[in-house]
This record gives sequence, C-alpha cells and structure tokens, in this order.
Amino acid sequence: MGWARQDPSFLRVFASQFLPDGTPEEWAEFTEFQRRTTSPANAVRFLEEFGSLDVSASAPQVRCPTLILHSRGDVRVPASQASELAALVPDSRLALLDSASHLIGAAEPAWPDFLARIDAFLAE
Repeated sequence: MGWARQDPSFLRVFASQFLPDGTPEEWAEFTEFQRRTTSPANAVRFLEEFGSLDVSASAPQVRCPTLILHSRGDVRVPASQASELAALVPDSRLALLDSASHLIGAAEPAWPDFLARIDAFLAE
C-alpha cells in the first residue's frame, strides 16, 4: 500500500534498509529508481518470493568457484545468512565488507575492497 500510494515515509524506510548510511538524496535516488523499475504489484511479489527462497538443498550441489560478498552490518539481510550460505556451498569463499549497506556503490567506503576482492577472485 505504501508503495502504491507513493507514501514518502514508507519509501524512506524501505530505502534506508538498503542504504542505512545513505543521504536523503541517495534515498530519493534509490526510491525513484525503484519506482521506475517495478510496479507496486511486482514489488510485493519480489518481497514475497525473496522471503520464501530456500537454497539449502541446492547450494551443496554448486561445483564452481564461488565468492560470496556481503556487508558485515547489512540491516536488510543479516551477515549470518551469508555465513550460512557459505557453509552450504562447497569450497566457497565469504568476504564480509565493512559496510551496513545492502547495496555497495562507488560512494561506499567499502567500494575499493569490494572491487579488490572481485579482482582477486577472478584472477585466481
């Protein structure tokens, strides 16, 4: 309902879960991006589907190099879930980034570490 009505308080709360250290301008940009890229009905479907995903049975079947990047202080998806996934995927590597954001962007202090870990992983 908050999405459909374009309720600013709802949209700010939602944006702040993805970018907790974001500025009001970043939250506004994120909110506008979300509005442009999905409908209220699809937003609800995404939330319902993502909340019900369970890869615990299929994760142990992964047979390729796997790098799991996750923010240590992510308020949207706790780092414990990334640790659980890493424990399930054989020979995976978990890298916890010093951030609270669910989405790491170029303005994030963790951005250079994010890129360096990807570069190192791909270079192996």
